[in-house]
Amino acid sequence: MTTITDLWNRLCHWLLDAHRGSYGIAVMRIGFGLMTIALILMFLPDMSYSFGEGSRWGEAYYRTSRADGYIWPISDLFTRSDSDAATLAKTFVLVAIAVAYTLGWRMRVVSPLFVVMVLGFASTNPQLFATGHHQTLRVMLIFLLLADTSRVWSLDARRRRRYGDPRPFGIGDIRVPDWFPVLANNVAVVLIGAQLCIAYLTSSMWKLQGKMWGEGMAVYYALRLDELALFPALNDLIWPMTPLVIVATFAAVYGQLVFPVLLLNRWTRIFGLVLVTGMHAMIAILLALPWFSLVMILGDMIFVRTVSWRWLADRVRPPVERLWLRATAWLPRRDPDAPDRREPDGGAVEGAAPGIPVGGATCARGAPDATASGAEGAPDAAMAATGEDPDAAVPGESGDEVHPLTRRERREQASGSAR
Repeated sequence: MTTITDLWNRLCHWLLDAHRGSYGIAVMRIGFGLMTIALILMFLPDMSYSFGEGSRWGEAYYRTSRADGYIWPISDLFTRSDSDAATLAKTFVLVAIAVAYTLGWRMRVVSPLFVVMVLGFASTNPQLFATGHHQTLRVMLIFLLLADTSRVWSLDARRRRRYGDPRPFGIGDIRVPDWFPVLANNVAVVLIGAQLCIAYLTSSMWKLQGKMWGEGMAVYYALRLDELALFPALNDLIWPMTPLVIVATFAAVYGQLVFPVLLLNRWTRIFGLVLVTGMHAMIAILLALPWFSLVMILGDMIFVRTVSWRWLADRVRPPVERLWLRATAWLPRRDPDAPDRREPDGGAVEGAAPGIPVGGATCARGAPDATASGAEGAPDAAMAATGEDPDAAVPGESGDEVHPLTRRERREQASGSAR
C-alpha cells in the first residue's frame, strides 16, 4: 500500500509541480510552423490545379475516406467552389497564421486558429497529404492545444519576461486555478509520448508479421523502388551492401519494438533517440518521405531532457549572437549605459532618480533636472519653449517648501559638475 501511495504522490508532483517538456514542445511548434509554410510555398505554383478551380474535376477522387472530412466550420474554410483569388487570399492568411505560430505570438488565439486552418486546407485535397505525415501531424496539433507551446523560445515568453505572466484564462472574475494550465501542459506531454510509443510498437509488430523484415530483406526491396528514390544514385550505392542492408532492417524493426523500454533509463533513452532519429533521417533521404520523417523527429524531441536543451542553448547562443551583431552592424544601436526611459504600468520612469520631474513626477531636492545637458544655452531654450521662467524657484518635495536655488542656478551648477 505504501508503494502505491508513493507512486501516486510522485505522479501528482510530476503533473502539478512544473511545466514539463517546454523545450521539446517549443521545437515541435517551430518545426510544424516552418513545415506548413514550406508546404504551402511548394504548392503555390500549382495552387489552382491542386486546391482551386482547376481541381474540381477530381471531386470523386478526393472523397475516398471519411477520415478526411471535418465538421463545420473546418469543412467550409477551404472549398473548391471558391474562386482562385479567394483560395489564394485564404492561403496567405494561413501563411500569416503559420508565421505567428512559429514565432509563438499570442498563442492562446493563434494556436487554435492554426489547427483549424491547417485541417481545412488539407481537407481540400487529402491525396496530396497522404504521405503519412498529415495523420500524425493533426494528432500532434490537437494535443499541442493543451500545452503551453510558447513558454520558451517565443515572443510570448519575451513579453512574460518584461511584463510578467498574463492573467489566467477565464471570464470576468471566474478564472481557472493556477495548477490547471500546468496539468494541461503535462497531460499533453504524456499524450504525445504515448502516441509516439504506440506508433512505434504497432509499426514494428506489423513488420514482424511478414518474412522480409524477419529475414533482413525489407530495406533491400524498399531501396529498389523507383518511385521512392529521391536520389537514385545514392540508393544504388547502398542496396548492394548486403551486411549494411541487413543491419538497417533489424535496427529499424527491433529499434521501434524496444523504443518504449529504452525510454526508462537516461543512457538507453539517448541510444533510442539516436536510433529512431537516424532511421527517420534515412527514410527522408532514401525513401522520399521527408515530411513524415520530420513530423516524427520533431515529436521525438519531447523525450529530450530540459537540462540537455539548456546545455545546447548555452553552447549555441554565443555564436548566434555574434553572427546577429555582425549582420545588424549597420543598424543604429541604443547606448547600453543609457537609462531605460520606458514608462511601465505604474507611470514612473525607470532610470530616473526619485522625484525628478519627468512626465509630471516630483523633483527631489538637490537632484539635477531631467532636461539638463552639456550645452549651457539648451536648458533656457527648452524652458522658454514650455513657458517656464528659468529664474523661477523650484518646488521641493513638500508642496509648501521652496528650493533655495533657481532653475538657472541649478543648470549652471549641473554644467559645472559635468565639466
